[in-house]
Amino acid sequence: MFIFNVKYNLTIYFCILLMIVGCQNTTEKIVVENKISTKFSKKDNESSNNKNFTKNKIIKSEITLNVNKLKPKQNENDVVFEFKNERLLQGRDKLKVTEESKANQALSAVFKMLKQNLSLDNNNLNLKSSGKISLENRYFNSKKDDALYNNILAFLPLTGSYANYGIKIRKALDLSVLNYGNDKLKMIYFDTGKIINEKIIKKLFNNINPSLVIGPFRREILLNIKPIAKSKFIPILTFSNDISLIENNIWSLGLSPEEQVESVISCALSNGYKNFGIVAPDNLYGRILTNASIDLISDFKNNKYKNILLTNNQINDKSKLFSILKRFLQFSENQTIHTRFDSIIIGGSKEFILEIAPLLAFFNVDSKYIKILGTEKFNLKEIKNEPSLIKAWFPLILSKNDNEFKLFWQEIWGDNVNYFSNAGFDSGIIGINYVNEEKNGLKFLKSALGPITGLNFNSDGFVRKPIYVKQIENFGKLTNIENCNNLRIN
Repeated sequence: MFIFNVKYNLTIYFCILLMIVGCQNTTEKIVVENKISTKFSKKDNESSNNKNFTKNKIIKSEITLNVNKLKPKQNENDVVFEFKNERLLQGRDKLKVTEESKANQALSAVFKMLKQNLSLDNNNLNLKSSGKISLENRYFNSKKDDALYNNILAFLPLTGSYANYGIKIRKALDLSVLNYGNDKLKMIYFDTGKIINEKIIKKLFNNINPSLVIGPFRREILLNIKPIAKSKFIPILTFSNDISLIENNIWSLGLSPEEQVESVISCALSNGYKNFGIVAPDNLYGRILTNASIDLISDFKNNKYKNILLTNNQINDKSKLFSILKRFLQFSENQTIHTRFDSIIIGGSKEFILEIAPLLAFFNVDSKYIKILGTEKFNLKEIKNEPSLIKAWFPLILSKNDNEFKLFWQEIWGDNVNYFSNAGFDSGIIGINYVNEEKNGLKFLKSALGPITGLNFNSDGFVRKPIYVKQIENFGKLTNIENCNNLRIN
């Protein structure tokens, strides 16, 4: 019995010894699971144990880096090293520098603004708790020292459907005052997005007594402002595109339908196009565009034209619209290529253009062979990407000297420039120079030149603009029709 117990104990001791030796073995182990062999070294096991953590157990405040204890060579699986890389990938340090830089630029711009009279502070704006501007407090309770300033009154749509244009112009005017203004000049903004009438405008002119008016954007507002400004001999630099309202002392900076039609039709005529179709909406804009087109085309005996004006009812009634366009184009089922017109002008809103252009293509008007002529509306993304308008031509104002201005604008405001930002900046500079010229101001206006846009002021109120004709290519890209830059037949 004793002998058996001794042998049993020796066996137990031997097994324990084997287990101890086995635990100290540095050779690789093979773990077999589901008949797939995977090798793990002791080093891998240790690193795996180090990685056994959950996100909620790691708190940033608990992680400290002792720079002095960091070795030149870091273990690839070191947790601290991985977390440090994660922070760098998030760009936290870089973001901090960028934000500080932007903050410094913003503060610098604010301090510059405080030195000028931009009507940007809460006291000048008289904002109520609702955030709305009080006309009574903002404009009609004038300060006693207002007479000491040379006031420029800017009528802009700062709210409403045209606010994106008005805000762009206001930013441009602010920059012009910051760079070229002085302590005797004040730029005062009036929001035409609100409901205004002749009574308010008269009171506004009497209280502010402006030396110059910049704006408005819409012709309806200009019709109310024009008689009052004219009676007080106050010049107006308007962004309206209705050139029928311009005259001596009133200059239009907008691209009028007449100017748009003149540029593209002149380009078409110079390239040998003779048979024109005109499709436009039956409204004031459509009639102006149609009449201007007919006047230009009719100047040459060999040219021909046909036109249609479409009402809202005709556009909304699809079967009627199909019938009208079919007759207008003289479409035949046996026809493979349209032959009546070699050029078709489409004028109207974005919705009108996108309604008509695909229907023309349906009736075999291929824009690659029949030249489609459009207005500045063709510069919209949706229209440039419309397949039925590839190779179409449209006019575009391109500023002559805006490369440096683009960088300057982006540094201050962070967005992109367009014609209204450029024209707004130029109108501010021209307005400031007019005020500074005093006695010779009007003479200066009658030959002024926009430094960014290249706008050229004439004595009769007409402003010559650098108009280029662009062609729509695939994917909405544009190319320039070289022989049609600033081209006018008349």
